[in-house]
Amino acid sequence: MELYLLLKFVHVVGAILWVGGAAILTLLVVILDRRGDDRATLTGVSYVGLLGNKVFAPLGMLVILLGLVLAWLGGYGFAAWTVLAAAIVACTFLLGAMVLGPTCERTVRIWEDTGEAALCIGMGRRVLRLVKLDLGGQFAIIALMVLKPGWTDPLLLVPALILALGGFAYLRGAPAPAVAQAA
Repeated sequence: MELYLLLKFVHVVGAILWVGGAAILTLLVVILDRRGDDRATLTGVSYVGLLGNKVFAPLGMLVILLGLVLAWLGGYGFAAWTVLAAAIVACTFLLGAMVLGPTCERTVRIWEDTGEAALCIGMGRRVLRLVKLDLGGQFAIIALMVLKPGWTDPLLLVPALILALGGFAYLRGAPAPAVAQAA
């Protein structure tokens, strides 16, 4: 097997685990939040923080570095899809490293230290809103990688639409839980 194909395989598998894992974990926390179970929601947020730092961040770095190497080896240079994907990757990675991870950690630390679920659930819901934006960016990156649009290609509208949907999900915010938790 060629080295390029092997690197591409590792890149794609890593991206599946990174984006798919984050999407499933986010969906689980959203479901817990909508059920109105604050403790379960905060536990889910703690897993988002734990897996974000221990699994998704290192895996994301591997995927990003392999993507850059593959773009260089493949001769794609400054094609529209590589430039746009790199820009979105930088934004989503910075959002995760500078906002999502630290906010999850702070939320869990406050919850463990004080047991103040009301404050922490608000912080957790803000994290979920940002994660929706982050996932929109990651799915837009996948669309760019698969479609490989040029600067004037109408397919460039697909990742733009995905980003807009992620932005809309962020702006829409987390709905109130369907069931109030008993005191």
